[in-house]
Amino acid sequence: MNNNDQDLHWKLCKDYFSIVTSTSKTEISLEELCAYSKVSYKKATEIIPKNNFDYDYYFLKILVARIDFEALDQLKNDIADDTISTVYDKILEGITIRFEKYLPYKQALKLLSSSFNFKSKYFLKLFEANNSYMLNLLELVEERQICSFKIIKSITLNIVFARTMDIFLKEEKNELNSTLRNLDKYLSDVEDMGVMLGIIQNKL
Repeated sequence: MNNNDQDLHWKLCKDYFSIVTSTSKTEISLEELCAYSKVSYKKATEIIPKNNFDYDYYFLKILVARIDFEALDQLKNDIADDTISTVYDKILEGITIRFEKYLPYKQALKLLSSSFNFKSKYFLKLFEANNSYMLNLLELVEERQICSFKIIKSITLNIVFARTMDIFLKEEKNELNSTLRNLDKYLSDVEDMGVMLGIIQNKL
């Protein structure tokens, strides 16, 4: 996919979530999206897979991929010369950045996640995407360690993220106070358990 197509994908993705936020609709046709985006329907059908009617999931995948890339890139720059922060601090920052980047899409995500069918249909695939983010996060903040431990830790962090996402979506105001407070608590809890089991030494 060339850069122009990637840019168009991202424009349609942002506009899709803008429509969901402004209208509270979770079923949006490609024709409606193209009219809102002022993008040729013919051009859109050239870059979006044919017979793809799950636009909610299609654009959610694009959103998650974009956010994850930007969050990891920002964290990489933030910790490049950091010799003071602990691994725990860096993991907390990495997940915090991710939530900060989700914040503008909170209302749309809340509407989409309220659908049981949406949750049940896409849970495993989104869990896989989240697990990939956590593995990449651990690669950034940790030195080499036993692969099996890293996998266990990534799954644990994924569970922490899922629990915190539930707080994020329930928080009424468009802020992160309660979300980040609970994130820190959940991380601290799993750190204590990891040390006890010998999976984590000293700090996450």
